[in-house]
This record gives sequence, C-alpha cells and structure tokens, in this order.
Amino acid sequence: MIIGPKISRKFVKVVDDTQVQQCGIDLRVGKIFKIEGEGVLDYSNEKRKLPQYREIFSSQEDIKISLDMGVYLIKVADRIEVPRDTCALVYPRSSLLRMGCTLHTAVHDPGYEGYPEYLLDVKNPITLYRYARIAQILFIRCSGVVGTYCGIYQRR
Repeated sequence: MIIGPKISRKFVKVVDDTQVQQCGIDLRVGKIFKIEGEGVLDYSNEKRKLPQYREIFSSQEDIKISLDMGVYLIKVADRIEVPRDTCALVYPRSSLLRMGCTLHTAVHDPGYEGYPEYLLDVKNPITLYRYARIAQILFIRCSGVVGTYCGIYQRR
C-alpha cells in the first residue's frame, strides 16, 4: 500500500508544500554531474568501479543550466529516510518526460538514508533552474522485510 503524503512527508526533508503531491513527494535537483570514464560492475561487487563525475551545476550556487543531449548524474537536494518497514520508488515527473527527458531510478530499500542519485537521460535539450522538481517519490509498506540497506551509498 502506498503511504500518503501526510505521513510520507516525515521521510523527506520537505522545503515547502509545493513538493507535496497527491500520492508522494516531489524531489528537487541538488547537483548535476557529467559522467566521465568507464564503470565496472561484477556479480560480487569486488571489481565494482564507478566512473568519474565532474560537477557542472549546484542549486546552491547556480541559477540555471542548459543541458545538451546525453546522460547526467543527478543528486537530489532532498534528504530521504526510508523506514525499516518501507521501501521507496521514484518516478520522473510527467513534465520532464514531455520535454524529451527521463530519469532512471532504483528501488530505495528499507533503512536507506541520504541524498539519492539518479541518471538523467536528456534526449532533447533542456534548461533546468535551481531546485527544479524533477521526480516524485512514493513510499510503500513492505511485509516480511529481511533486513535493511547497508550498501556503499548509505548516508551519501
């Protein structure tokens, strides 16, 4: 069952009521990075190597950025805390999709805390202003949770 925004706003550091939607909470752009170099991924994560990231935009310092076609790493400005009996799913806002861009996201496991990062896939040039709302997060209660998140992205 999706947890409504009256309760789920406790799980996201919400700046104002504009972020609170009917089913979830909007997430805002914090930083944007250009991905440079090759990543490596294997079964056990022993050989995992992340590519280099070069910061090209910060909502704390910049007003806007125009992005050409390509892929970018987005770090959201909003800290989330997923409760131990809950998971979270993130979807791009429909306005972003209508502009020819999408956001690739992942499941946020029970216990995850931090400023999430997603992949922005720009198929049509776009200008983003500081703290633009680009995604919506939904929190879902989980039954039979085995454990909580303890990966390398915790509290980043």
